[in-house]
Amino acid sequence: MTKKKVLLIGTGGTITAKMVNGSWRPGEFNEKELLTFIPEIKEIADIRTIDLFNIDSSNMQPKYWLEIAKEIKDNYSDYDGFVITHGTDTMHYSASALSFLLQDLSKPVVLTGSQVPPHKLGSDAKRNVLDAMRVATETDMHEVMIVFNSKILRGNRTKKFRELEFEAFESVGMLPLGVIEHDIRHTGEHYQNDNNNAELKFFDKLEEAVCIQKITPGFNPKIISGLIDLGYKGIILEGYGAGNVPIDENSLIPEIKKAIKKGVPIIVSSQCAIGFSWMYLYECGKKALDVGAIPGHDMVSETEMTKLMWILGNYPDYSMKEIKELFLKDIAGEVSDIRTPKEKRIWEYSL
Repeated sequence: MTKKKVLLIGTGGTITAKMVNGSWRPGEFNEKELLTFIPEIKEIADIRTIDLFNIDSSNMQPKYWLEIAKEIKDNYSDYDGFVITHGTDTMHYSASALSFLLQDLSKPVVLTGSQVPPHKLGSDAKRNVLDAMRVATETDMHEVMIVFNSKILRGNRTKKFRELEFEAFESVGMLPLGVIEHDIRHTGEHYQNDNNNAELKFFDKLEEAVCIQKITPGFNPKIISGLIDLGYKGIILEGYGAGNVPIDENSLIPEIKKAIKKGVPIIVSSQCAIGFSWMYLYECGKKALDVGAIPGHDMVSETEMTKLMWILGNYPDYSMKEIKELFLKDIAGEVSDIRTPKEKRIWEYSL
């Protein structure tokens, strides 16, 4: 039987690291060398490797996401699937960005990496790469995914929760798409696209001047104006609880209103690791809504950031109303139709 063709794209990360002067330095060997640690992978697929970057993922930049997306677009017709090795620190940012840059996929795009370099005893690298390659060749999951520690996770619903443990990533707002054991077991979550003949939509722009700002007790509201003065075109505010912000002393409402009038969208998300933005619940959230802030609903903050970068980069002439409508629209499985806590509870406890 003819093996499927997979393009393995390297970007660096721990999975390519060696010890240099007492600390791990990613990018010390390339993807071909990585595959020498996993000789049995040749039984799974016909693999071609390319090294785009050799960096610690802490050094990942939005322009690199565009390069990864373009590499996939340029090679799209020649391969059955794509695997990207990546450092874990910003893997979920990259996966989320790629989910907006590469839409209507008819092939799997899988990101993976490791917490321990492949030549060290007990490394998770071999298992993760094998699992990623299996997902790229054995499934009809046509979306951007993170495969890590035997789980298949939607890229734009994923967050890094642990810095060293193998269970580094978790899905937020949904179950994993699948679990990889002897067989690949699907959980029943809806896949983004099961159409093998879909035509890829490729986007080549991102507005880099978007940031995430966490609100804290005593937060100076003028920081918002300061960010705009620095040139930021969009701001994700991580509010308290269900998307609440200060409205009495150090009220953020005047600054949010000022930003909206200047055409700078303000998204309000939740600081809770597993929590959503229901801003109308409390006066502290509703007042921000009333002056034009946009709720993040059940998107994670990192996804809100990359989605807003995609919107502002590709639709620069959109009005604030159009930005809000597109931001709250489900583009790549990143936001659900759930719009109230009651719906969320019914959905959550029926899983």
